[in-house]
Amino acid sequence: MPLFLAALLGGLVQAASSIAGRVLIALSIGYVSYTGISALLTWIKSQVVSYLVGAPATMVAIMGLLKIDVAVSILFSALAARLVLQGLTSDKVTRMVIK
Repeated sequence: MPLFLAALLGGLVQAASSIAGRVLIALSIGYVSYTGISALLTWIKSQVVSYLVGAPATMVAIMGLLKIDVAVSILFSALAARLVLQGLTSDKVTRMVIK
């Protein structure tokens, strides 16, 4: 069994040393990060909406007139866009790809 693990580890190191391996690693890290951030933003948005819905009827009517739901949606969209742009412009992915 240790021989199998050593061979597997050696193959992974060799694949990671090539540019294609580095690109695949960078893409997988990016996908995992995007999925985690997306789940976090969805959870936070559901918490905010549940707190807004739990308000008294007069407050809900006032929030409807003020379009609070649209404002919350705009805020979360802007936050998601900022995180995407920050991820694209950071040098973490390029550092993994370029030697």
